Amino acid sequence: MIEILGIKVTYEALGFLVAFVASELIGSSKALKNNSLAGLVKSIIDGQRPFRKEDDKIDAIKAKLANLYQEIETLGK
Repeated sequence: MIEILGIKVTYEALGFLVAFVASELIGSSKALKNNSLAGLVKSIIDGQRPFRKEDDKIDAIKAKLANLYQEIETLGK
């Protein structure tokens, strides 16, 4: 267990957080997508995806936010 800014975090949770952030950054950056080393890192991280339940929760939240955004746009029209 490690403490960061007064918040206790397990090494596993911290590792999954770092993996998620790295995966998102590599996936959204055009320059990093073309880099073979970054692509290898992303494929390794994505290979661990079945073990990471946080990604499912984040995908569900993203979907809800997208639906909410679409509803707000239709209300504005």
